[in-house]
Amino acid sequence: MFFLLCLCFENMKLKITVIALLFFVNLNLKSQDTIKVNTHQKVVIKTNPAVGHTYYESWGVFPEKDVSYRKVYLYLEFGCAPGLKCGEWDYLNHLYIGKVGGKNGDSLHYELARFITPYGFYWNSSQNWKHGWYFDVTDFSELLHDSVQILYKHTGYEANNDRGWTVTLDFNFIKGEPARIPQGYKRFFEVNAPYGNSNSPFKSFVPDQTFQVPSQADYTNIKVIQTGHGMDKQENCSEFCSKKRILKLDGTVISEKNVWRDDCGFNSLFPQAGTWVYDRAGWCPGAPVLPDDIYLKTPTGKDYNFSLNMQEYENLAGGSANYYISAYAFYFKNNQKKFDVDLESILSPSTEYENLRLNPTCGAPIIRVKNMGTETVTALDFEYGNVGGVVQKIWVPCMIKPFESQVLNLEAYYHWANVGSDFFVKITKVNGQEDEYQKDNIAYSKIVNSAVLPNQFVIVFKTNNAPSENSYTLKDAQGKVIRNQTQFLPNTIYRDTVFLENNKCYTFEFSDEGSPPSNNALNKDGLDWWANTADGSGYIQFRRMGNNTMLKNFNSDFGTKHVFNFNSTYPMNLPSLTNFDGSSIGIQVLPNPTSKLANFVFDVNPLISFKVSVYNSLGQLVFNSDKNGLENELQLVLNNGVYNVVLMQEGKTVSNKFVVID
Repeated sequence: MFFLLCLCFENMKLKITVIALLFFVNLNLKSQDTIKVNTHQKVVIKTNPAVGHTYYESWGVFPEKDVSYRKVYLYLEFGCAPGLKCGEWDYLNHLYIGKVGGKNGDSLHYELARFITPYGFYWNSSQNWKHGWYFDVTDFSELLHDSVQILYKHTGYEANNDRGWTVTLDFNFIKGEPARIPQGYKRFFEVNAPYGNSNSPFKSFVPDQTFQVPSQADYTNIKVIQTGHGMDKQENCSEFCSKKRILKLDGTVISEKNVWRDDCGFNSLFPQAGTWVYDRAGWCPGAPVLPDDIYLKTPTGKDYNFSLNMQEYENLAGGSANYYISAYAFYFKNNQKKFDVDLESILSPSTEYENLRLNPTCGAPIIRVKNMGTETVTALDFEYGNVGGVVQKIWVPCMIKPFESQVLNLEAYYHWANVGSDFFVKITKVNGQEDEYQKDNIAYSKIVNSAVLPNQFVIVFKTNNAPSENSYTLKDAQGKVIRNQTQFLPNTIYRDTVFLENNKCYTFEFSDEGSPPSNNALNKDGLDWWANTADGSGYIQFRRMGNNTMLKNFNSDFGTKHVFNFNSTYPMNLPSLTNFDGSSIGIQVLPNPTSKLANFVFDVNPLISFKVSVYNSLGQLVFNSDKNGLENELQLVLNNGVYNVVLMQEGKTVSNKFVVID
């Protein structure tokens, strides 16, 4: 059994990754009883420039009221409208619960989720482009029963004759025993409140709210969805200014934070055609808006007062600023177990769109867990590996309070299977005890083979005008640092030759997060970005030793950083013949590495038959054939990976290792 400390993500570089991962999920739907309801299937959405918004209505037939939900996830998928380009601008999109209980039922217009469209002019429908995101809407589960009207609201004023999106909405209802049993709700407000305007004070649009907790409830979740918009002439508020929001309950501060996202440059959807890397007031283009949830113990029998306010700010320079805010109180009866942890998702390995920045992988799996119990989680035991394959075990000490989530790195995995294989992670113990609700203790994902590179190559880095922003690190799966380069001169080409061990996994991280030049404060914008020509242009590449051919060319428009995982293998274009018994038989693989089509030439006695076998990196037989002595050539089409070809004739055996790459 291995021992590993949990990754707490305290420093700034890792903090960026965690924030970005809050909704980067590979949901645990396979292992549980899940009901899927589709309400919008590739619905074409366009703007209406005359009014600035369009509604797309659909009705969903959800499970009956006697069905209990453990969790509810909403999946949103975007594509380009048929025959058109994707939308151009970063517009607000809102997903609402319209009516409940049928067409004659109550009209609610409750905002389930909020999304900002990406800058989409790089894509069109002929490319079959699409991307998807998940939203946790479990708090609204009480409303998602029977017939429910779902409204998709697309805002904006761009032209609608040559561009548009397709929208697909899938609700995933995970049946089971909830840790919090819904007991009611109250929407406080959905407002578009001006900010910094003395003639229209913010608080006049966001009045204090009173509420009373139902008799069966003992917890309240205060949920706030808030984004800043507009660009005044004083501080570019509210889209590009970071201002503090204060939440109070009965005059006591329950939350104090800046309405801000500092991770837009690590968006899973990159690059985009606009200013996607700029950090913003609670949102990023092409990403879900992350709600704030404040869970409170709220005894019944009294009235509570809720207040939302922003720090004092007066705009004296002109222009306008505003915040779009939805706020709710959800009441729950506590149904927590003492020890209960939900394995929410596998972030790596994963094939989900939201996890593209971390995949493919060949090293340490990354997961996300949530404490659903009453006790703070201080240790977790895991099992993980390929389904039906080798299982690893690990104990991870952590500190996760009730209702909190945490991203964890597990010990590097050493037995990756071929592409498409199922991977699993399972929680086996919580604080050394059996988990009291085990249905959400296991999650599955798909493995995608990582790249295979020679164990000797050259890192070629051409700096731009802002090299102080750049650094790179190369480390193995156990965290041992092979390279850590931080000091560079502007507009200079660096060649760094690395020598690695064979058949090991490595991670290369290239960052643009360092201190920007004093005359241009923008960083986290890659090495070549159209909106920051002052930084000039640079590139990062891996090239082969000797002939300098390209192994890997990284996109220079990457925002915050690149994370690239790869396997190493023997030097390329050199035979690696192994003759165990001194015989004269032999094998050549031409070329080595090869691209999909492997060519073999066998040096054998032409009068005697022989056997050829090919094994993958896990020792699994992928090809086996008996040949007559005259069949001294062979071609095979193989997937990416490291292989070993074995030749046997008259009791003599030789082998040759080779690599298949794109």
